[in-house]
Amino acid sequence: MNKKNKNKGSIISQLRERIESTSIPLTGIKEGITDQELAVLLGELEIFQLELEMQNDELSASYQLLENERAKFAGLFNLAPVGYFILNHIGIIEEANRTGSDLLGQVKTDLREKLFQSYISPHHWELFYSFLHKMQSTITKQSSEIVMLMSGGKELYTRMEGIAVLDIYTGKNKFYVTLIDITESRSAQQKLMDTTHRLEMTLRASGTGTWTMELGNNKLFLDSFSYSILELNAWDFDGTIQSLLDLIHPDDHAVVRRSIINTINLAEDLDLEFRVVTASGKIKNISAKGHQVNIEAYTAYFAGIIVDITERKRLAKISDDLKTERQKLIMSATFDAQEKERSQISSALHDSVCQILYGIRLNLQNIQLTKNLKDDFDPVNKLLDQAIRETRELSYELTPSVLRDFGFKAGVREMAQRLNTPKFTINTNIHSSADNIIPEVQLYIFRIIQELVSNSIKHAGASLSEITVSQSDNFYTIVVRDNGAGFNQDIEYSLSLGSGIRGIKNRVFLLNGDMDLQTSVKGTTITIRFKTDAYLS
Repeated sequence: MNKKNKNKGSIISQLRERIESTSIPLTGIKEGITDQELAVLLGELEIFQLELEMQNDELSASYQLLENERAKFAGLFNLAPVGYFILNHIGIIEEANRTGSDLLGQVKTDLREKLFQSYISPHHWELFYSFLHKMQSTITKQSSEIVMLMSGGKELYTRMEGIAVLDIYTGKNKFYVTLIDITESRSAQQKLMDTTHRLEMTLRASGTGTWTMELGNNKLFLDSFSYSILELNAWDFDGTIQSLLDLIHPDDHAVVRRSIINTINLAEDLDLEFRVVTASGKIKNISAKGHQVNIEAYTAYFAGIIVDITERKRLAKISDDLKTERQKLIMSATFDAQEKERSQISSALHDSVCQILYGIRLNLQNIQLTKNLKDDFDPVNKLLDQAIRETRELSYELTPSVLRDFGFKAGVREMAQRLNTPKFTINTNIHSSADNIIPEVQLYIFRIIQELVSNSIKHAGASLSEITVSQSDNFYTIVVRDNGAGFNQDIEYSLSLGSGIRGIKNRVFLLNGDMDLQTSVKGTTITIRFKTDAYLS
């Protein structure tokens, strides 16, 4: 084609030279055209014809090139995974690709000259008109999620994007619109939203908040319900672990810090209960649980929940208090029954057995006098005296009458005098205010001291015991110390000593007191402390 154009160009140049060499002017000729002039005109026509043929050849080549390029893009246009539509200024479809027609379940040729709005769900018409208006009023791309209607009335969730382009021939806008099928992602998104909503409802109903903690920067993220649990405003929390630690009750601060450090450094699961002090000064009990989450190609982080367990703790304390009270009632009833039984036995020994023994001794003395058998009944009298003495001792052990009649201080001193022997000495130091303790508590304390002294005599092999009862502030302190051999606390409950210690602890428990036991080969010291206004629960 280029060679042909060159030949034509050479001929045209030669013709132009021939015409220009003639002296006949071409302008102003009206009639009487000579052959020479006609030849010139014919030459010019030949030149124009050749120029037109050249221009036609160039246009044909350009058209073919454009046709080839159009064919390429037409293939891309039709086979693109996105639906394409060209709409005129009132929304009539001028062109659509195959993907677009397939999305709507229509034949491509049937879509032309159809109103695009007729394929949109009536519920989304207003949204579509707004979409068109935005495209007309701006040169930037617009997008919207619109439900389309397929053949058969099936709905298709799509993401629609478009831009308005001015048509230079009509002077009106055309709309270039793409459609992307997002039905599956929308369904998955809806399921995720439903699941998230159910989870949030479940967590909210259970009073549970969620948290996440990034490793490396130690950032802590709380959900909205966690803020309400901790009574925090979002602007008061800077998202750091230290900000959370500032809320922790001072007594729990060290435990929480240590647990968080172990969780971060050792990747341990977090299971922690602690108290927080809210902005209003309220103390709340919080339970926090969490574990490490590893996501491929991402940094690991910790996620978990926090729960306000204040009410649960309160109810648990009430339950524990009720159990404690029930135990105290049972133990108190048991000890009361023991004391009543002891009192009855003591009365029987004192009022019956002792009186009988006294009667026997009087009768024997009468026989001795009347029969003059003085020396013969001496062994019998000695046995009777021993029986009377031991019966009286046993009666006193069962019911300390001095304690009842003369008070706590006199009762303890009288007990110490009776148990003093050449091989075992008891020293007492009793504060006078001890007599102000209510009688029921006096009896409990007396039994405790009695048991401790008995242990020193029977099990410790002690030669000295010291009893101290003092008052300081609102507390009584009882200390019983001996110089015996001590005992092994690890096996105390398996020995006969163990039951005595258990009985002492039970009595201290009923007094809401506390007991400290220190023992070694050099002796044993037991300290008991209870309030001055103690009463039997």
